[in-house]
Parts: sequence; structure tokens; C-alpha cells
Amino acid sequence: MQIAVAVICCLPWAVLGTSPQVKSVLPTGGQRGTELEVSFEGERLQDAAEILCYEPGIEILKINSATNHVVKAQLKISPDCALGEHHLRLRTESGLSELRTFVIGPYPVVAEVEPNNESTNAQKIALSTTVTGVIKNEDVDCFAVELKKGQRLSAEVEGMRLGRGNFDPRLALLDEEGKVLADADDTWLGRQDPFISLVAPKDGTYVLKLRDVTYGGADDCHYRLHIGTFPRPTAIFPLGGKAGETNTLKCFSEATGEFTQQVKFPDEPNEKFALFAELDGSIAPTPNWLRVSQFANVLAISPNQDREHATATELMPPLAFNGILVQKGQEDWFRFPATKGTPLSVNVYARRLRSPLDSVLTVFDSKGQSLASDDDAAGADSSLKFTPGETTNYFVRIKDMLGHGGRDFVYRIEVTSNQSLLNLKIPEVSRNDTQSRQYITVARGNRFATLISAKRVNFTGDLDLSVPELPEGVNLQCDRMRGNMENMPLVFEASAEAPIGCKLLDLSGAIHGTSNSLGHFHQDIELVQGPNNSSFFGTSVDKLCVAVTKEAPYKLRIVEPKVPLVQAGSMKLEVVAERAAGFDEPIEVSMIWNPPGISSQSEATIPKGGSNVFYQLSANGGAEARKSKIAVLGHANVEGGPVYVSSQLAELEVATPFISGKIETLWLNPGKTAKLTVNLHQDKPFEGKAVIRLAGLPDKVAAPDREITKDDQEAVFEVTADPKCSIGSHKNLFCSVEIKKEGEVIAHTIAQGGILRIVQPKKTEATMAGK
Repeated sequence: MQIAVAVICCLPWAVLGTSPQVKSVLPTGGQRGTELEVSFEGERLQDAAEILCYEPGIEILKINSATNHVVKAQLKISPDCALGEHHLRLRTESGLSELRTFVIGPYPVVAEVEPNNESTNAQKIALSTTVTGVIKNEDVDCFAVELKKGQRLSAEVEGMRLGRGNFDPRLALLDEEGKVLADADDTWLGRQDPFISLVAPKDGTYVLKLRDVTYGGADDCHYRLHIGTFPRPTAIFPLGGKAGETNTLKCFSEATGEFTQQVKFPDEPNEKFALFAELDGSIAPTPNWLRVSQFANVLAISPNQDREHATATELMPPLAFNGILVQKGQEDWFRFPATKGTPLSVNVYARRLRSPLDSVLTVFDSKGQSLASDDDAAGADSSLKFTPGETTNYFVRIKDMLGHGGRDFVYRIEVTSNQSLLNLKIPEVSRNDTQSRQYITVARGNRFATLISAKRVNFTGDLDLSVPELPEGVNLQCDRMRGNMENMPLVFEASAEAPIGCKLLDLSGAIHGTSNSLGHFHQDIELVQGPNNSSFFGTSVDKLCVAVTKEAPYKLRIVEPKVPLVQAGSMKLEVVAERAAGFDEPIEVSMIWNPPGISSQSEATIPKGGSNVFYQLSANGGAEARKSKIAVLGHANVEGGPVYVSSQLAELEVATPFISGKIETLWLNPGKTAKLTVNLHQDKPFEGKAVIRLAGLPDKVAAPDREITKDDQEAVFEVTADPKCSIGSHKNLFCSVEIKKEGEVIAHTIAQGGILRIVQPKKTEATMAGK
């Protein structure tokens, strides 16, 4: 069967653009309560229309200028803007850029000034200042600060965490005699980014030296160096709390010792809640990370080093145990009640919250028998599941894998029932590419398709997906996601009058027929790639960006097939496209998704100025017999970049075959003709005559096609072997059958595995005599 893609030259094609590319945003951050100009540098930026801010607190006052390579915008940061990482995206009239980060800090920002590569010409910096700069090859930036004896100095680098380049910074502090007082490289809290926090031993001028750890560097090795008296806790206890509650947390660093901070947790659970420590009127420029859950804390009570002294609670799960492995070789034990037959999940949160602990977790029954144990199921954090065999007390033990310990070895153990969870995302369109087409850009009067991946946890069943409050003039074409499907296409369509613009929206999923959302869209973005396809640093957002762009110079439309694709059969898709007048670029077309059991060619090309393309689909013998929605996505070069549009969601039916069969083995001599019989089984009646073809024949062997009807029980082929054909067994014979219905072809592949033996005459006679 054939589904068409025709091209009709009827669309007006004025100045049509393509998606922008933003390579960097400079400066890398700003101080809250200030205004500043920010430059977006990249390609195809000349029609910039909007800067999208994922989080509140940043206002775009105006776009000052826009060229092909640079957009300059005036930003206003509110005094109460949240500190830390914010997410920005640039929208042009024709598309969306990659997502980039911008950091909000509490301190005034000054630029690094060269030359400052030696202590003798170190740039003087006031306390409570953020310095921005770039470390180039073999560069060393030096900064001088004045301190009084007993005064705390904290210096922290944001380098890798800016997500700009592969910059591994190293920071050292020297006194006036050049003695190194501190030298920091990687840290548990900052990953590759170092920090120093100490008390000045005497009055004087101290020098901070910042460089790449290997004396490397590059134009993208940007940094923000925070210098002040702020607290820099290396640990917070406990590592989380109950949503909506106000807790007093203990903060610790070598420079400050232990101090407390009262925190009001947000009203909703949060996997990574950012706490910016405050002390003596000064605030840390980067956060410590905490968990916010819906259940209560249980704090470790020492001694709890064994089962007999376990910290006990009468609380039933869900609950969270919190503690610190202060001593080397320390073990912490907890006791809790659980109900027979209720499956439980036990998860450690330590390394994920930047604790150095490499946990080993074990669950014991009331008699001390080990029930389950885990080391690194969640990275360096432990995770396990078990089902209580009786209603009684159970024990949890935690220790460090290598027996390490210390004041920073904080942990949180959450014991919960196996809750139903749903994770929704757009799969990567190519390996190690977490940015391309991770958003929706639908041209006015056109369509755009994306693939959504759904990961179900602790439940099965069909899903309904929804995106409320779409931009004006945009609608969503979406089928139900069946329980056996992990991926499904969505098609967004914009009317010809839809206003050009963009919205950040929530994509959610619920069990079919219900309105209770089980999960939402989440996108992980890799910003700095490490070796061997690892990620040094990334970020994430939970809003789907949906934009209406100006018109594209072509459209695509699937003409829905009138006949099914049968199991073990094939189909050719012919589609209708519309080209704008004057646009004749090749259009690449591919399936956005294949239903289970269906395969397709990787891509088909509508040639330059061409009007159609045929796209091959095949179904395996076990493909599910049912109707599914499919779409094709096309891209063509427009003004130096690709412009994507899609077809509508079209219905594709997979059905059981009309006919099946089996080929009887045939012995044949070179230069001879013999009859080969295919025994047919009529599974479903069809009208008229069908063409059956014997396929898989070796070279120089032929058999004319035959015609069959719904009443035939066999097809007999006249097989002729050339005198020079090769001797041997050929075991891959099969038949193709073409049944016509409503003017379209239903292509079958039947009777696979047939055998033809080409043998010399004497061998044939001997074989037959033996029989």
C-alpha cells in the first residue's frame, strides 16, 4: 500500500527563518537587586523577540540590539530574586535556542583585570565581592584581600557549575610571606569547584590564586569567584524535613564550627531544595542541598552502633532516618515497625545531596536476619526494596563502604511504600545531545511532532497525557498511551492566525480515565561533557517550552491508508506536502515513532523540487494487531539551518494476514523445469484475484508469478533452472502476496523458510531411488 507526500506550490514565502543557536550568555551571572546588560552570542539571532526566564525574579526590560551573532538585552533582577542557578532561553520569530544558565548572587560583581598573574600585581578586591573572569591557557589570576586577625575569609569558585566549559579550577590562599595556607581542588559540595574557608592567623594582605588544575584554560573557562566572610558549611543536619514545617538545622564548617539556622520548608515536596546558609549578616553564595518530603524525620540518638542500641521509633513508614557517621568504621542502626505484606522502598540520600558518604545499607528482621542489602544502586547511594513477612519491628543499618567517617558524612534514609510514579521526557534525538528538539516550535498554519517517553514506576496501565493552557491558536493531537508502550508521538498544530509567542507549560500524565496526575515533564540538560560520554555538569527543568513561530515554507500531510499493514507484511507511505512558491529545497522525512512490532527505513528524501516520496514500513509476525497513531517529521534547509514540520497524527492499522502458507521442498536439476507447490491457508476472505510471487530464488532460477483467489488451497509455480545455475541447497524461499482492496495493495510475506535443492541428475535419481 502507498501513502502519499505531494508538494503543492501554493504558500507565500516571504522572509522565513530557522531556529537560533545560543552558544554563550555573558556575563555568567549578576547581583540581585541590580540591572545589567546581558549578551547572547551565537548564530541566526537577528530576529530575536523574547528572552524566556524559567524562574521568577528576572525581568527582561528590553532587547537593546540584535544582530545575526549577538543579542543584547537589559535585565532587571529583583531584590528578592532566588539565589543560584536560573534558566534562560532565547526566542526568535522563527524558533527557540538552547537552554542556558544564569547565576544570581548576593554580592556586587567586579570584572577581573589583567595583568594579575603574580602576587606582586594581584588585583585588590573588597570583601563581599564576586569577581568574574576567564582562565585562558596557562593563566593564573591573583587577588589581594585585607584581613584582620581572627577574621573569617571564605572564597568559593563557580567554574564547572557555570556550565560554560570544561574548567577544573584550583584555588590557593597565600599569606604575605608567600606561605600557602590553603590549597583546594575538588570538593564534595562543589564537585570540581573548590572553596576555602578559614580564620586569618594575623593582620595582613592575603593573596588568592586561581588557575586550571593542569594549567590549561580556554576562552570558555569562565568563573565567578566569591570572596567574603560568608559561612561555607560543608554539612547540614538533618539533610531534609517535612514539607511546610519550620525546622532548626545544624550547619558545620571548620572555619565556623557548628551553628544553627531556622528554615521554613516549602509546602510541596522537593528532591533538591537549595539552602543558602546565613551567619552574622552574611549569606553563602551557593547552596547546600536538602530533601523535602511529606513525612516526618527521625534523628539518630547516640549510641546506636548496633541492633541492641538502635534508635527506635513507633512511627510507621513513610518516615526518614537522619544521622552522621562521625567516626571511622561507624555503623548506625534504626528500628521501625512495618506491616506484613506491604512492600517498602528504602533509599539513602547522601551523595546525591553532596555528602562524601558511600553508603552500604542492610535491612534486618526482628531476629537479626538480613533481608536485603545494597551498595550503589543509586550511584554512590544505596537503594533497595523488601516486603515484610510479618507485622513486627525491622532494623536498618548504614555504614560507609570503605569505613570512612567524619563530621561531613551526613545521610538521610527514606522508608516509604512503593508509590506509583511517572517520569515524562522527550528522548534525545541523537546520542549525547540533550538540547536539540527538547521543546516545541510549531510554525503558524503548520504542525510539529515530538516523541514523549514515559517511565512507569510501581504501576501499569494506559495513560492520558495533557498540556493545559497551550498558546492561543495551538491544539494538541494525542492518542492514549497504552500500557505496553513506553513512547508515543504528540503533534502540536497552530492555526494560521495563531499569535507568534511562547509559553512554559506543564506536561503531565494520569492513568486513563482519571484526573490525578502521577508525573510531569522533566528535562535533564548536559552542559559540560566529560570523558567516555560522561557528564561533568548538567542542569534540569520541569517545564515544556511551546512556541509559535512564523510560517515555514512547506507542509507535510499523511494520506491515511484505507487498508491495514498486515503482520509479516509491508507498506509504502505516500504523503502530501505543500511547498511555498520559490522553495524547492530537498525535504528529509522520517517516522517520529514506530508502533510496537513495526520497523521503518531511517529516512526518505523528497528530492529538490520533487513532489512526493515513498516511505517503507514493515511489520514483524508478532506485531500487535490494532490501530495506532503515527506521524512523520520533516526537515529542510532554510536560511542556513533546518526547519522542522510534521504531518498530522494519522491512523495506521496492523491486522492479521489474509493468507498464510507453506512451501514444499523441491529438488531440481540444472537446465530443467519442475513444479513447486505452496500449500495455502485462507485466513480471511478477499475479493478478486491476488498476485503471488515466489521470492528468494538463487541466480539463474526463475518462476513466473501466479494469481490466486480466496478459494485456492495451493499455488503451483513452474520453476526453471538455467543449465549454468549453481548447485546447492537454498533455504530462504518465501512468497509475497499482493491483495488489492479499495484501490490499494495489502502486501503479505508468507511461507518463509522454503527449501530448493539444485542437484546433479545422478544425485537426484539416487535420492529418489532411496526413497
